[in-house]
Amino acid sequence: MPSTVNILSIPIGNNYPSFIVSEIGAMYEDLNGMKKMIKASADAGADAVKVQTYRADTIAHPDSEFELEDGSKISQFEFFKKYEISDEAHYEMAKYAKKLGIIFFSTPSDTRDVDFLNWLHVPAFKTGSDDLTNYPFLEYIAKKGKPMIVSTGMSTLAEVEGAVHTILNTGNDQLALLHCTVSYPPDSVYVNLNVINTLQQAFNLPIGYSNHMKGIFPSYLAAAMGASIVEVHFTLDRALKRPDYQVALEPAELKELVAQIRAIPVLEGSKIKQITETEKKWRRNARKSLIAKRDKKAGDILGPGDIKIMRPGTGAHPRYLQSYLGRELKKDLKENDIITFDAI
Repeated sequence: MPSTVNILSIPIGNNYPSFIVSEIGAMYEDLNGMKKMIKASADAGADAVKVQTYRADTIAHPDSEFELEDGSKISQFEFFKKYEISDEAHYEMAKYAKKLGIIFFSTPSDTRDVDFLNWLHVPAFKTGSDDLTNYPFLEYIAKKGKPMIVSTGMSTLAEVEGAVHTILNTGNDQLALLHCTVSYPPDSVYVNLNVINTLQQAFNLPIGYSNHMKGIFPSYLAAAMGASIVEVHFTLDRALKRPDYQVALEPAELKELVAQIRAIPVLEGSKIKQITETEKKWRRNARKSLIAKRDKKAGDILGPGDIKIMRPGTGAHPRYLQSYLGRELKKDLKENDIITFDAI
């Protein structure tokens, strides 16, 4: 089983930079607004932009409801109906993303959606946590032979195992998992980023993180902990209060997050503890030396009250203090003279 997934020319796995996905949702803007979101995602440096492909009449029963974090309820069917993305808009967004050089893919909700996205030549499929145990659907997608990114919210490890086996049994081994807590936003105690490591150990697959928390820190921390994929919700302006706006990043925040994640491997650097090139001048200037505390003449014996320890580090090292005490000076010393190795 490979530990790397390839989406177009980008490898995803433990030995590669985090693959950053800007989740722009469904038709939360008009087509021009959706294109602005794609452009802003590309400008921020995200690797991919992702939408949600569904039809209200195939995703939700007319009587189904969402219970929001504040306890209020709304109709799922009416919500999904309002934000459906037309086939034409999908085509325009995919074409625009390709022009900008950012990967475009989607989360389907029905086999019809899968077939349409496959016709659209998306390079990968994402499945939401709602379909983690929808094994027939996962199998249907997997048989398309394209990379799959599977969210694992609202599930047990055994349920994740069932999804993984369902997909791998089709012969499709281009699979990555996303740790996720389904809540908008969840309390910090429910985020459990250590599950990233649990999933890595359990399945030897690229493991990422789909963030539903506010701000950029949770996503940055996940990347620093080894998340191979980081997915964040994105909006042009939270003040517009589009769906999921509470947990969505604005353009400047996405750009900052991308920059911070890209810096992680640079900051991790080498495992060898050594004096770096940039530290050499600081080593001379910031380390300390033995310094004359008062005037002393050649032939005098150095006592504890004759030496102090101060910067810079260009004289005798403090580790040699005991070697200098009780020794006869070979030359005069003035107060604050740096004591050198030829002084005794």
